Amino acid sequence: MSRFKRIINSAAFLICGMITFGTINTITLKGQTRRKVYGHNFIHPFFQCIIMMAGEYLCLLAHGISMLFPGSSENSEDAKEQENIPKTKRILYAVPATFDVLGSTCNFFALARVAASVYQMMRAFMIVVTATFSVLFLKKRYFVHQMIGICLVIGGVIIVGTVTINASKGSGTTDPVGVVFLIIAQFFSGGLMVTEEKLIKGTIKVSPILAIGLEGLSGCTLLLLMMPILAFIPCTPQTGPNGEDKFCPYGVMEDAPAAIAQMFGDGPLFALVIASMFSIGLFNFFGISITRALSSSSRAVIDPTRTLFIWFMSILLGWERFIGEQLVGFILSTLGMFIFNEIIPVPFWGIHYNLKSKIEERNKKRNEYIETGILKAIEQ
Repeated sequence: MSRFKRIINSAAFLICGMITFGTINTITLKGQTRRKVYGHNFIHPFFQCIIMMAGEYLCLLAHGISMLFPGSSENSEDAKEQENIPKTKRILYAVPATFDVLGSTCNFFALARVAASVYQMMRAFMIVVTATFSVLFLKKRYFVHQMIGICLVIGGVIIVGTVTINASKGSGTTDPVGVVFLIIAQFFSGGLMVTEEKLIKGTIKVSPILAIGLEGLSGCTLLLLMMPILAFIPCTPQTGPNGEDKFCPYGVMEDAPAAIAQMFGDGPLFALVIASMFSIGLFNFFGISITRALSSSSRAVIDPTRTLFIWFMSILLGWERFIGEQLVGFILSTLGMFIFNEIIPVPFWGIHYNLKSKIEERNKKRNEYIETGILKAIEQ
């Protein structure tokens, strides 16, 4: 394997890619809801979800283009074997796509009601959901160091969330309804990650870029079928204390023509939409690559660490103010991620005994011992 491919497949590269494009995606989505065009904020959760799925669908086009080049990783022998998977089985990727649509829609509803950093912090609840689903449906086992990592991440997020929510009281930047939407979304997100791991590590193994493309295609199809129905479901418009739209600005669940008019009627909004489309495709590509290389739980633990970068960008953009106490939470969350993914081992109380490297070392010695015993038996 070439040095370039080793770098591309390394866990550090995948983690950096997921955090970078995940941060860009959250900031661009929050930026969209803050834009006011033709008298209304850009509050279109279902339309934004279609944009997101279109970004994922671009991965399918990228996969098709890469297959034209003999030297690409997508055109390798393994990839060619994956192409022989029956199309009927590939339809199963519609299951995680459905979870993605439901979870993302709830997240978009919430994003208009909470600060960007609070939005990301509350997503840490996904760690608990994913870990629980992994034990129930994937029959996984968690060791002490992994539980410590999960607890540190959750503790850090609670600290930062509490400080931020207390500081935003009376400002209208965060409200309880948004938090409820976020909690519901994490159950769907946990289902997404576990079903992706089940498929991509199971009998329907495809490359990460193809998997994301299939999910994008399924999600776009589902949402396009929903759009005509949503246009006739009435709802009550809600605004914030400063007159900003929070929910249902056009009196129906989704008004796609109004969304398109706003998008093309404002240059900065159009740029934010395009940036979010490409960033979500890359974010999910790196995310599912981590699921394949590590696990869905690792992906769930890594995701909340984006909070630090989102918080920093929100401060630079003037959306939030600096609160020193939040740093304690960020440090705890980052430390938890490093411990869970065994980047920083816990070298006391025998906790490090169950690190992946230690388990592999013991298995190697046991195999060598068995082989040595067999050879001695043969010689005798």
